[in-house]
Amino acid sequence: MKVEVEVISKEIIKPSSPTPDRLRHYQFSFLDQIAPQVYNPLLLFYEHKAKTQFNITEISNHLKNSLSEVLTLFYPLAGRIKHNQFIHCNDEGIPFFEARVLDCTLSDVLNNPIPSELNKFMPFELDDITNSFPLGVQLNIFQCGGFAIGQCISHKIADGSSYFMFSKIWAAIARGDQANINPPEFVSSALFPPKEFNIGFDGSIGITRDRVTKRFVFDASQIENLRE
Repeated sequence: MKVEVEVISKEIIKPSSPTPDRLRHYQFSFLDQIAPQVYNPLLLFYEHKAKTQFNITEISNHLKNSLSEVLTLFYPLAGRIKHNQFIHCNDEGIPFFEARVLDCTLSDVLNNPIPSELNKFMPFELDDITNSFPLGVQLNIFQCGGFAIGQCISHKIADGSSYFMFSKIWAAIARGDQANINPPEFVSSALFPPKEFNIGFDGSIGITRDRVTKRFVFDASQIENLRE
């Protein structure tokens, strides 16, 4: 179904602790250099099932506080991409948007999703090659009390596996489960040293808006079977 989303606020979230000077320069690896300058999207939906009154202000503040903590561990995400070579880890922070979803409920979207409409829940255009933010987050609030968290992370710095690691650690911090967190290591440039390219190299070549999308739906029992 068609979705209308209205952004109601924007805030810059910075790491809870400053990045040490020795870590201010995050060098891209060779694999990062040749990766297309696009954003990988992740959209998480949450129903409101609690008997208590829905309080989006508390949820938003909790997300922003836990995001600030996780950015300390993933410090390059709070910096700025420079010249397809490195990230200046300057703790400038990442944009956090709050948006109101108009005239539809969470179940409306889940029961009849249209991929192009889901992009409205994202903080950035997925193929914005001019954007220097490594990460952006958008909290989308449904009138029914449910909400969706849209994340965009630059493919220059994260693949699918590292993306899920970031999300899992953010979730653990939000739950107060810091004891079982293994901090990430940023050593890719040592494993895959950067290279000098001839003038004219453009990692965005070949990126197109024409996409083919497939949807796979797994219910709870199927997921349990897969885990077993």
